[in-house]
Amino acid sequence: MDSKNEALKRKRIKSDEASSDSDTEPKKPLCKYGEKCYQKNLNHIQKFRHPHRDNVVVKPRPKFEDEKGKTTDESVIASGSTETVEQKQTGIDDSNNLLANQESEPQKTKLEADDELPPSPEDVKENIKLKFLVDMPDDFYEFWAFCQSICSKNTLETFKDSLGLELVGPFELLEQNSNRSKPKEKCGNSLTHWRFYYDPPEFQCVMIDDLSKGYHIGYFRDVPNEMPMFVGSNTESEGCVLTAMSDNLFSALSQIISARIKKADPFKKSQLATLKKQLEDWANKNDIIIEPQSEILKKRKKLMVAKTFYECGIVVPVNKKTQVGYRKIPETDANIKKICKKIVESPNLSEQNKNSDALQELVTYVQYANDESDYGMGLELGLDLLAYGGDVFHPTILHLLSVAYELLERHEFTVILQAHMKERRRLAKNDAVK
Repeated sequence: MDSKNEALKRKRIKSDEASSDSDTEPKKPLCKYGEKCYQKNLNHIQKFRHPHRDNVVVKPRPKFEDEKGKTTDESVIASGSTETVEQKQTGIDDSNNLLANQESEPQKTKLEADDELPPSPEDVKENIKLKFLVDMPDDFYEFWAFCQSICSKNTLETFKDSLGLELVGPFELLEQNSNRSKPKEKCGNSLTHWRFYYDPPEFQCVMIDDLSKGYHIGYFRDVPNEMPMFVGSNTESEGCVLTAMSDNLFSALSQIISARIKKADPFKKSQLATLKKQLEDWANKNDIIIEPQSEILKKRKKLMVAKTFYECGIVVPVNKKTQVGYRKIPETDANIKKICKKIVESPNLSEQNKNSDALQELVTYVQYANDESDYGMGLELGLDLLAYGGDVFHPTILHLLSVAYELLERHEFTVILQAHMKERRRLAKNDAVK
């Protein structure tokens, strides 16, 4: 009996010690999304507190051993990469990784789709944030009000006849909210719905032309939890260049109307002139400034630290005194394009491996830059590869940009990127997406 009591006493002491240890641990910060948090990422769950998930047991990702005895994280396998855990932490790849990643392509992780997210909130702004992971600016909602004043029944097609433009993406949620109806067809993952081939995570499409060339307009932002820096456009069939147009949708549409008036017949000119006056009157009444394109280009040029293949540039924090935050890629844009061209056009796997050496060297330089807090270099190279195009670069893009977004605390962009890489396709001349 005494021995049994002694055993119980020892058990209580151990339990008290464990409790005391856990009390002394520093408290993790609360997740800013609260109960609406969409994240399932293990790092995020471990970094932030989620009181509503306290009873949920987070299972560690299993690790596997390959035939050489190297341990590989399941998340690495799922992303289509065969990097070992040690390599993933250092960011230095083997020269054969691009090809190895291609071979593991079928083993991709299942990304979060709309049906895995919490139910849509009644507040349309919250619903947009939940579905697209970003907030829309005031001019977005004011633009919708303007469109409804012209065409209240089928607002998404307000400019279909006059300009051939259709409102999409977040505007579709406003349409559903206005009609108090559910979408007629499920669009799948909102993050990839109307996301064109070259669109970076920083860009959110809100308006499209006919899909013969893939012309589309959207908001571009450098940081996901901040408002957009500009409204830009891209024509998918012409390449990756993303052109800054204005700082709001009213200015962007005014530019488009002005360009169309120059080419229109007299009857069409009259219609477009009337539409432009309506647009400008509404903007003036609501204190929305319509600026020429040259103004936004000047503003953007002052802010960006590197041009990238997109030509609209990137912005990262740079210490003015130490210049820490960004360093140039030790290669010209022209030579990076040549390296990419060689890899994409390699006649066989052996040649592709050989041609990948130069790119792997740049990836190694990015790791050195990350170690010294120059996070902009990895962001620039990752976006350059995304802008160049080619499935062979997807694993490297995922690696470079995921690390860059994590270091820059732009986590939502990683989620958008992962969804895009899983469903990346060209939308020009493809009516099936409608």
